Amino acid sequence: MELTCRSCSARFRAVIAEPLDKPVRLICPACKMEMILRPKVKAASSPPVAAPVPPRRNARLRAVVADEPRDFRRFLGEELEKLGFDTQFFEDGTSAMEAIRSGRPDLAIVNVYLKGTLGVEISEEIRRDPLLETTRVILIGALFRANRFRANPTNLYGADEYIEEQIPTKELRQILHRLMPDVAAGETTSSESADREEARRLARLILSDIVIYNAEKAESGVREGTFFELLGPEIAEGRGYFETRVRVSDRMAIFDEVLEQFVQMKRDEIQRVESS
Repeated sequence: MELTCRSCSARFRAVIAEPLDKPVRLICPACKMEMILRPKVKAASSPPVAAPVPPRRNARLRAVVADEPRDFRRFLGEELEKLGFDTQFFEDGTSAMEAIRSGRPDLAIVNVYLKGTLGVEISEEIRRDPLLETTRVILIGALFRANRFRANPTNLYGADEYIEEQIPTKELRQILHRLMPDVAAGETTSSESADREEARRLARLILSDIVIYNAEKAESGVREGTFFELLGPEIAEGRGYFETRVRVSDRMAIFDEVLEQFVQMKRDEIQRVESS
């Protein structure tokens, strides 16, 4: 179907089933104006004209966070508020996706495992929707639940970034600044520091793969203090891959540091749960 943008008068083609029986949302490839194409009520000799939708007037950035109620979600909300976001919180993926479609937030932070709709499905759906092309997506890892989520997280499912629970404030701000340069503008890093942060990110992604495909063994190893022994071959394979991809001088120290931090974090979490 050939269309004319009422905002900039550009003409373009769109693959739309005819006859049109319900409104269709689309975006002008020239001026990026969102439009709604409605069913024709009478025949017309000229190409159908898509009416533009008024732009969002709220000047504040908007975010959707989909995660279970817990300290980490509260941490994300507090940091986003400091950075000027209006944030909506959801516990299930279905409600979060509805809010994302209707509100078109600047940022979506979603857990990889959610009730209703998986976080990875939300990420993929956002990337398929041209009206959400400016929405940045961050996946939250949920490592010990990942036995219900059988897929490789390192492809990110169209997401822009992947973070883990307990991410340091400074690193979270650096990630947000990288995705949205006007956010956390003071959190810039030198080239060398950026390379080290990227090395840590790759180490965490490799670790997440190890845990996802060995969930029971990983949890048992954390509980019994045998994590490195039980997962020795998998860790060695991940370390070898990491070494071929990273060029910073202390790369192996970074890899080992990420492993140690993960084991300690999970050990502390288990102790808190069992003592409560």
